[in-house]
Amino acid sequence: MEKVVIFYNPVKLKALSKAESLAIALEQKNFEVVVSATKQTADDWGVLTKDTKLAVVLGGDGSFLISARQAYLYDVALLGINYGHLGFLSEFGNVSMRDFAEIIATENYQIERRSFIKAEISSLDTSLYALNEIVVNRNRKSNLLLTDLYIDKNLLHSFRSDGIVICTPTGSTAYALSAGGAVMDPNIHAFQIVPIAAHSLNSRPHVVSDSQEIVLESNESNLSFYIQADGYQTLELPPGTKIKLSRAENTLKLAKIINADRNFYSILRDKMKWGSVTN
Repeated sequence: MEKVVIFYNPVKLKALSKAESLAIALEQKNFEVVVSATKQTADDWGVLTKDTKLAVVLGGDGSFLISARQAYLYDVALLGINYGHLGFLSEFGNVSMRDFAEIIATENYQIERRSFIKAEISSLDTSLYALNEIVVNRNRKSNLLLTDLYIDKNLLHSFRSDGIVICTPTGSTAYALSAGGAVMDPNIHAFQIVPIAAHSLNSRPHVVSDSQEIVLESNESNLSFYIQADGYQTLELPPGTKIKLSRAENTLKLAKIINADRNFYSILRDKMKWGSVTN
């Protein structure tokens, strides 16, 4: 019997009832089903296993990002059903759970491989992983964050800013876009570096290959500052800390429903309201 795990955002009232409906529909198709609320703090939720066929998450992109870390750890495909706002990573939530169960049973979805970014902090012997972005932010008591940026050990820029976003192509439609970055096709093998409120007109977003190593080195004159992974995992770092960023060893298996009329660009037009111009 194949196993499907359903995660739901406990804050979304509709998500729990839909999760229960989907579980019933999947059990009627002879799946073993486990239903679990998303959690933000635990590294291991104790739900996924290597033999899990598919994980489904009901919520918004925030719920998807939290669940993605679990799916990444166990190399399990993750399908999102959107009950949030933008929903770049998830499918529409207005499809019946019986129809979703049929899609899962007939495997009418395809797997896209999405890169994770890894941030290594050797001074703390720790690493953070993100599907969307790694962000460094100034201390609220400080006016600026002074940061040197190295690409493959070559100094590229010395930023004076409120912070810096380093995003994957998947994350280019999230915080990086709000900070002035470009939208990137998810098939591009690259990272984008976007300064936040830079105190210089020549500090612009920069795209590098994801095969390159990025190093951020905080100036010793800074106060402590913060690093955040996908908006929920945050660490306070001392001045002078070096952060090495690179493509993570593994990828996320993102499950997308097969639909000829729905793709990255149609979703982008819909979410960003980039319709055709008419007179």
